[in-house]
Amino acid sequence: MLRLGLLDGEKFLSEFPQMKMELEKCVRELHALADKIQKTHRDCTISNVVASSTGVISGVLTITGLALAPLTAGVSLGLMATGMGLGTAAAVTSVSATIVDHSVHLSAKAKASKLVSTDNNTQEEIVKAVGQNTDKLVSITRTCIKDTRVIEKNINAFKLAKANPRLAANARRFMTNGSISVRKGRQVQKAFEGTALAMTKGARMVGMASTGIFLLMDLASLVKESKHLYEGAKTESADDLRLKASMVEKKLKELTQIYESLQRLTMLTKFFWFVTVD
Repeated sequence: MLRLGLLDGEKFLSEFPQMKMELEKCVRELHALADKIQKTHRDCTISNVVASSTGVISGVLTITGLALAPLTAGVSLGLMATGMGLGTAAAVTSVSATIVDHSVHLSAKAKASKLVSTDNNTQEEIVKAVGQNTDKLVSITRTCIKDTRVIEKNINAFKLAKANPRLAANARRFMTNGSISVRKGRQVQKAFEGTALAMTKGARMVGMASTGIFLLMDLASLVKESKHLYEGAKTESADDLRLKASMVEKKLKELTQIYESLQRLTMLTKFFWFVTVD
């Protein structure tokens, strides 16, 4: 039994140096993955702050454009087109940042699970996340196409209003519920379809209210993301990986103590056998 114990001890002593190198590499890679997740999350948080700020500006321009529509068609359409463009840019930035943040997180988690072999659900999460990101990309693509068409309509309406002052004047009367014939009203709606110049006063008020709601949402998002960034933009995933690295380091320390103890014990045992044989 003693000889068997010595054989097992010698096997551990011979294999531990390689094991130690692998465990130390595992710890370094876990810390590197945690740092990567942390940096990516912070950069994406900054992008979300910019996107929320842009969204706020977009909302303000859109509301201003709707409010000024009865007074000045050109400025109104310009503000509407600019606001719509900024809103689209903000949406693309926000979705892109979310996808990048989530993708890096899942990739790092998959690598970490291979290093420590503790997570069996990572593959399912990746498949689920890919589906969600695909849905987001499809949605934002449709939004971009829709907004591009609206921007184009505003630009065309601006050109038309500038070239036809009488039609623009009829549009202003239509928007303020002024005296205008049904025929001229239909003409205005057909010419400026899809823009503020074809909206009644009630429709513009509804549009301003709806934009105001989205503006408040962007403001809330801006405050939330700014606070998160001010607090360091920490992420639980990075903390979890650092915790796993700490656990591996703890286990390595315990194994190192066992290794050193076995080394001393083996030396004493060999000395004992040498003295006994003599």
